[in-house]
Amino acid sequence: MATEYRLGDCMIKKTFYNLPEEKRKRIIGAVMKEFSSAPAEKISINKIIKAAGISRGSFYQYFDDKVDLVEVLAKAFVKKSEGSTKQALLLSNGDIFYTFENLFDTISEFADDPGQKKVLKNLLKNLKANDDIISEYLVNRFGGLTTIHDISMQFNRENLRFKCDEDIINLTQILIQVLKNAVFNVYVAGMDYQIVRKSYMRKLEIIKAGAADNQT
Repeated sequence: MATEYRLGDCMIKKTFYNLPEEKRKRIIGAVMKEFSSAPAEKISINKIIKAAGISRGSFYQYFDDKVDLVEVLAKAFVKKSEGSTKQALLLSNGDIFYTFENLFDTISEFADDPGQKKVLKNLLKNLKANDDIISEYLVNRFGGLTTIHDISMQFNRENLRFKCDEDIINLTQILIQVLKNAVFNVYVAGMDYQIVRKSYMRKLEIIKAGAADNQT
């Protein structure tokens, strides 16, 4: 039996991560293709298997369920955003608000690719519709508060009124929720990007006004 990364009842199996990079990318591409043509609840494992060129037995050596496929896509988009986030942290000396402004712009760039836009729309609709089940499950898979803690510890606190770890984590969680709502409005609600961005930036300004230390 394959060893698994197990933080919940089911998890993407280690056998998937041990695959050659080319084959792993081919499978991810097949999953993306299926998510671009159908909402999560209607995706076809048979079509994914065919497009990826693998057997049904191999599929279940890598994944347990469709939630695993949601995780695969979520991780793929997170990975694409990592470089931009690290650069924003470096350029801004760890400014939390600049970083979240940059994150929104980076994620919005995915909309330039029609295929990626459809994938994200279906992915986000699924997460929103199953917020109490799948979203919480995925948070656990990604490490939950440990991940948020790791992100929060990279922010510069010099210009913030709140200095302790707990307050920085709370601020990060607030900004993540504001970001999630803005991204949902762009990809799922289909609202105009410029209108959403203006509203998002205003919310960042309001939060910053309460969090920034004007004495420093």
